[in-house]
Amino acid sequence: MAMRDFFERQTRARRVTGLLILYFILCVILTVLAVNFAVIVFGVIAFSEDGAASPEFLADPRLFLAVTGLTMAVIAAGALYKIRKLSRGGAYVAGLMGGRAIDPATADHKERVLLNVVEEMAIASGLPVPPVFVLDDESGINAFAAGLTPGTAVVAVTRGCLTQLTRDELQGVVAHEFSHIFSGDMRMNLRNVGVEGSNPLCSTKEIGDLAIC
Repeated sequence: MAMRDFFERQTRARRVTGLLILYFILCVILTVLAVNFAVIVFGVIAFSEDGAASPEFLADPRLFLAVTGLTMAVIAAGALYKIRKLSRGGAYVAGLMGGRAIDPATADHKERVLLNVVEEMAIASGLPVPPVFVLDDESGINAFAAGLTPGTAVVAVTRGCLTQLTRDELQGVVAHEFSHIFSGDMRMNLRNVGVEGSNPLCSTKEIGDLAIC
């Protein structure tokens, strides 16, 4: 039953990913159309004597191509800017999410358990031990790994993970995040977030997708 549920969740995740890509493409198309519509409306108001007749240049296909090209360039520039911003390292990304770095010398029992679990998973996977963050304001059970390389990666969990999961369950969550670090998925996630966040019609939260791992 558990294995079947795993594959069902995998299939659902692929479906959701496909829908997100489709939504992003639709957002870009809608943005281009909205900008072109705004240009036409402005042109009619600014250059038409009676406010009804459209100037001839507004019907020129080259205007549509120019506006579309400029809009796409702005979206691309925004994507590059966000990707560069998110490339500062996993600690920066965790900070944007409201994460707090756990002091390696913490006396908090639950945080101590989390640090031990992360260290165990690092040894098991042959990866460097990453800094660990906790999202104190998040009561749900969730986690994410962020960073472009294993050397700049961090692992972050919500407060809900610490308070609601057993050690074995917490170990499973952390192991899952290490799989993202090991396979390089987190690098792709950061770039996807940068591209999606560059479009104002698509951006709902700075890096909210990272928390859905």
